[in-house]
Amino acid sequence: METVTLPHFSAFRAAGVVLDYINYILGGPNRYFGREEVISCNRQSLPGEGTKYYLVLTIRDGLNEQPILNCTATVLYYTSKKAPDVTYTLQPEPQNYTAEKDKEFYTKMKSRSEPLVAENIPDNFGNVPPDMEPVRNLSLAASGFIKSQHATENTFYLMTLIKRVKQVISDNPFLELQYEMLIHDKVSEEIERWSMIVEWSPSQGVRVKEHHQLPKINPDENRRSRPT
Repeated sequence: METVTLPHFSAFRAAGVVLDYINYILGGPNRYFGREEVISCNRQSLPGEGTKYYLVLTIRDGLNEQPILNCTATVLYYTSKKAPDVTYTLQPEPQNYTAEKDKEFYTKMKSRSEPLVAENIPDNFGNVPPDMEPVRNLSLAASGFIKSQHATENTFYLMTLIKRVKQVISDNPFLELQYEMLIHDKVSEEIERWSMIVEWSPSQGVRVKEHHQLPKINPDENRRSRPT
């Protein structure tokens, strides 16, 4: 077991994977967690399997006035191309304090007579229209699935831009949104373009129904994107 001296890029990358995973499980249109502090990090080489990180950190909901949460977590990066294995515990366990706002957003979206269609969120100046904030927050939570599934020790992903979002109107009890988004790897400086279909409801949370990587975009679009 090796102690990773802080601050160190490898500890922050592993903490980023933990946050992506937590946001996919617990995030939504009105809740999104960010890193407060990485307190400790240890690393263990597992021959024939991969590298395992043991982390202690604190996180905070950046959208709501709530107490800081203590988090202990592990991230196992496999030598093969398997997705990392992430485990975590939070103390205290966050309560469902966004229930009312979630229900309001859900009802508003499901009662639309015309499906929502929007592009380029945020705009060139980094602005997000107030009515698009929950749509964007939902994309940030859902993109945690893509980022945590495709992370390695040598990546650090940020979701930068919603190129396009379209609502699917159906009798399905879930709110369904189709996103095309840009994800920036800060290590390689590559901008990846992804498509995902997201289902969400206040009671069931977020689920990425489908996702796949799209062909690379042109350099002008790379310059257009802004990390989030």
